[in-house]
Amino acid sequence: MAKADIVFVNGVVYSITMDDRRINGTAVAVQGEKIQAVGTDEEIKQFIGENTKVIDCKGNTILPGLCDAHCHPSWAASILVACDLFNVRMTEGKRVDEVIAEYQEHVKAYIEKHPDDKIIRGAGWDYAFFNGAYGEIKYPTRHDLDKICSDKPIVLESYCQHHLWTNTKAIVNAGLDENTKAPETGVIDREENGFPSGTFHEMEAIDMIRKGLPGYDYSVEKYKEILRRYQKELANIYGIVMVNDCLHGGNATEAYRQLADEGELTLRARGVYHVQSKNSTDACFEDLLSKKAVKGKSDDFAINTVKIFLDGDMCMCEPWEPEITEILGVPKDYRSHTLWTEEEAKEFVARAIENGFQLHIHAMGDQAVKLGVESLEIAQTKYPGDHRNAIAHVMAIKPEDIEKMGKLKIIAAMQPAWMINESTVDGFYIPYFGKERSLLFYPNKRLLDAGAIVTYGSDFPVTPPPNPWHGIQCALTRAVFVGQKDYNEYKGKVLGPEGNETLDCVTLDDAIKCSTITGAYQNRLENVTGSLEVGKSADIVLINVDIEKTPVEEIYDIQADVTMFKGKIVHSRL
Repeated sequence: MAKADIVFVNGVVYSITMDDRRINGTAVAVQGEKIQAVGTDEEIKQFIGENTKVIDCKGNTILPGLCDAHCHPSWAASILVACDLFNVRMTEGKRVDEVIAEYQEHVKAYIEKHPDDKIIRGAGWDYAFFNGAYGEIKYPTRHDLDKICSDKPIVLESYCQHHLWTNTKAIVNAGLDENTKAPETGVIDREENGFPSGTFHEMEAIDMIRKGLPGYDYSVEKYKEILRRYQKELANIYGIVMVNDCLHGGNATEAYRQLADEGELTLRARGVYHVQSKNSTDACFEDLLSKKAVKGKSDDFAINTVKIFLDGDMCMCEPWEPEITEILGVPKDYRSHTLWTEEEAKEFVARAIENGFQLHIHAMGDQAVKLGVESLEIAQTKYPGDHRNAIAHVMAIKPEDIEKMGKLKIIAAMQPAWMINESTVDGFYIPYFGKERSLLFYPNKRLLDAGAIVTYGSDFPVTPPPNPWHGIQCALTRAVFVGQKDYNEYKGKVLGPEGNETLDCVTLDDAIKCSTITGAYQNRLENVTGSLEVGKSADIVLINVDIEKTPVEEIYDIQADVTMFKGKIVHSRL
């Protein structure tokens, strides 16, 4: 009998399969890149030889490697190398001018520390501070940034990546002026003479800066550096060994391919091709199929998914709240709009599925989710098969669409760290959508009960850090945890309807499954990884506690003692 290379003993195996079968044991044997055996310590003894490395788990939990099923590792630059604007907060009584001043100070300090940067990049500012959610409407402008630096382009991405704030130099160098037409599904804020005022909204408008400004995108080599750091500093340390990068450009794509082919990835990565609206054309699909045909040497990185955005602002079936529509100066029946028309979305989704692509659909509001569900229902019925289509975020959804997502096995790619009662609920959701709707947001348990497949992701860097243990605790409690900015004010307050606040709290089994095997399923890798079964890839995380004996309010603080990817230890605290 071949002896194991590494054996985990004296632990508690905790692995859930797609059919909800629990895999038990106290030990795991690893040989090469594969799991050789799972069982009791006594059963695994036979695999230990004189050269076997034995890891004593000390009674702690052994899990499959975790999956971040919706994130943006290639955007890690906004945390690792760009100006960090995430920590500016809106507090009671603070004026917009004070918030702008804080952002200016952050950017100024960054410029002083990085005098050689030809373009000043930053990320993390919050559009909700300016759009009336906190009672005052006053948008930032190019002039605010010109006061800091007028001879270099400044480009600041919002934390959610749906808004961009720039100085004049960036606008001019991108070739934009008062005669520039706004794209159909994007917004360029303008001054009285028509010149861009400095803020751009939604991807098609944002791309006019991102793609128009020479030198804005990072080089392939820079992306490789960023991704190496992301793996080490922001993924493997938490036990993450699989990701779905849900929006990345050509240079980032090439960086992934090179790292995979060079054997430098310490996780499996799957990507997407982003398609903007009005693109159900022959040329569009010829381009997508030509990209799809490009294969690397390694399967550690691949793309078979097309992503579309059905909304930016939350597009709802019923109008936004009357008070906020009055503040915003929009009609009383305003409910936002989808970025694709019903006809466009249904045609594109059908063609994508016909051509063998998976769909990853961004939809926040219940109207956008409904359009996504209906489009997938039509396409999946017309083209039967093993569909793994996902709708990302699913903030609001109608009950009938929950049932449809279950029936159609549509994946809900959700962010459990968002499913909590905190200042965003009182400061943004309730003013815009009312209390009744807001307390029903992110219907995690209802989707699971309907039979939908749910995967967990961080949406990093929208929500830093990409710590899955934060998300798992939030999924169980739907409440803030120790150390969060709103903990003192919101401690013990659960996000759920009044009188039934725990409606969407999930079980630990649910959360572990959504963090492991369903992520593998979304990426068509459930036969390769995602559970601790013989013959599967040795993707394993040993944590520092027995999670089933850990108080739920302490899960957020769990640490990965050992992270293994394909039989190699890629992170260790031991």
